[in-house]
Amino acid sequence: MMQDMSKEADSQVQTEMPQVSRLVVNQNDERFISYDYRESPPREMVQWFRRRARILFNYSMVKKCLPILSWLPKYQCSYVMYDLIAGITVALTAIPQSIAYGILANLSPQYGLYSNILGCLAYAVFGSVKDVTIAPTSLTAIMVQHVVKELEYGTALLTFLAAVVTISFGALNLGVLVRFISIPVVMGFTFAACLTIGSAQIRSLLGIKTQGKSSDFVTSWTNVFAHLDEVRMADCILGCCSIVVLCSLRLTKDLGEGRWRTFFKYLVLLRNALIVVAGATLAYYLKTDMDDSVFNLTGHVPAGLPVFQMPPFSYTNINGTEYSFGDMLSVMRTSIITIPLVTTLEIVSVGKAFSKGKIIDATQEMIALGMSNLVVSFCSPLPAAGSFTRSALNNSSGVRTTMSCAVTAVVLTISLALFTDALYYIPKATLASVVISAMLFMPDYEEIGNIWRSKKMDLIPFLATALACLFYELDYGILVGIGLNCCILLYLMSTPGLSGEEIQLSGLTVLLVKVDQSLAFSSAECLRDWILKRIDQRDHIDVVVIDGQNIHFADTTVAKNFVSIEEDLRIRQIRLMLWRFDAKVAFVFLRMRKELFIPLLRADVQLQDAVARWKHLHYQIPTE
Repeated sequence: MMQDMSKEADSQVQTEMPQVSRLVVNQNDERFISYDYRESPPREMVQWFRRRARILFNYSMVKKCLPILSWLPKYQCSYVMYDLIAGITVALTAIPQSIAYGILANLSPQYGLYSNILGCLAYAVFGSVKDVTIAPTSLTAIMVQHVVKELEYGTALLTFLAAVVTISFGALNLGVLVRFISIPVVMGFTFAACLTIGSAQIRSLLGIKTQGKSSDFVTSWTNVFAHLDEVRMADCILGCCSIVVLCSLRLTKDLGEGRWRTFFKYLVLLRNALIVVAGATLAYYLKTDMDDSVFNLTGHVPAGLPVFQMPPFSYTNINGTEYSFGDMLSVMRTSIITIPLVTTLEIVSVGKAFSKGKIIDATQEMIALGMSNLVVSFCSPLPAAGSFTRSALNNSSGVRTTMSCAVTAVVLTISLALFTDALYYIPKATLASVVISAMLFMPDYEEIGNIWRSKKMDLIPFLATALACLFYELDYGILVGIGLNCCILLYLMSTPGLSGEEIQLSGLTVLLVKVDQSLAFSSAECLRDWILKRIDQRDHIDVVVIDGQNIHFADTTVAKNFVSIEEDLRIRQIRLMLWRFDAKVAFVFLRMRKELFIPLLRADVQLQDAVARWKHLHYQIPTE
């Protein structure tokens, strides 16, 4: 009996083989004619390797990795004034912000300046977006806080490893990883980071000298409430007044006409530098004793250039605790991956914001960011990233090339060499006001509203990310958001939209099953269970037709489940037909069991024609 069935199947296959053009949609593969269904390497992968091999060892690749070789030979004298103005303007804002972010990271203030100088110099060589400025940011400062608490300067190893990971991502063209960080996750992370950063500055704003065990959201507020008796009224008044002035100046950016409009625009852009100068001047004239100032001051900032040294691969902190390389890695944990992801997201977002429609080379930006942090790691533990505020200032100043970054680095170096005595008098409350006012405007509140209006389900990853970042840690929080987003994506992939329609064609009762997306291993059982459930709900079905028009991918698990579907239907004396399947999907089935799937596949334009021809070739009236 089995031999007769095998001969019958072979006969059916041979009968159908001359009609291969009717088996699949877009029939254009000679393998159907030659009966060769073996899987060949993906053409895209082969082409990618060939393309990468061709460009790795030629001058165009060098120019791509070093954009300075492209713009420097074409540099015009007319660009000099624009780049000088932009570089100096950015430096005036960068000085107080870099000091503030250095302190925010629990480091000495000069390390913020060191990171800014070296980051800008490296980006001038490797950067591809003229408007972007590389500098320490509030996010990078807050993300290294917990590492600095234990390793202190040993955190330079984290900056080094993060740079290596970023460069590796760029070399492997893995900018696609950023696509797994959705807008709700980014918004949740940004919102929580702003609250965390702002909360960490409340202590300095109120003049409280006692520092908490960490700078996370909960600990920061716990520390403030536990030491309210240490609040200094002078610092509190100065800090609050500074925030009011900074916010008021920000709101005046569109005031006036003509020259007054230009005046207010630059007044707004330089507001941080002006408020810091005003605070330092006030502190200087109100001083009574260097050791007992009216305000809590930044203190001594070492003059001169940073000392270059290899990042430490083992470290002994101030308490005498020794850390081996493995111990340091255990302290850094996921920061080695999350910092490259977050900083890459920052620099690509900043680049797109000022690209004015031009295509941003995300891979080159990753390499530029990695090289910047690689250089930074030899003199500072604080990693750098793309700064939106300073990039906006760069753009509005009419920057022409990344030469402005080099100008900024030179101005910062001169400041370190000549003006560190003036930096001593900057009140910590003023620096705190600069950070807090920046955090007030950093979240995109309109975008949060758009999440609520457009897709309320997106609030789940938004809230999950924000809460995890607030009450646990920032780096783990963003991983929670990414993981939750991937779970939602897997759920959507595992639950394809299925619909069934019962129709009469060629004297047969046909259940037409439509699938609205490709199938993968996670959704294979879903299709099978859905079909069997619908069959059990109907009185009589002769043929189940699965419409594969929207199925452009299938794997081994899916093919195996199609075999199971055919067997389950045959037990119920119901036949299966596969209609309008793409050639790539059909090959997967044919490689699984050619003799089974050849009779099942049809690709006629009209379902009625497909059923009629299939009935003529393969259908037999079942006997009781």
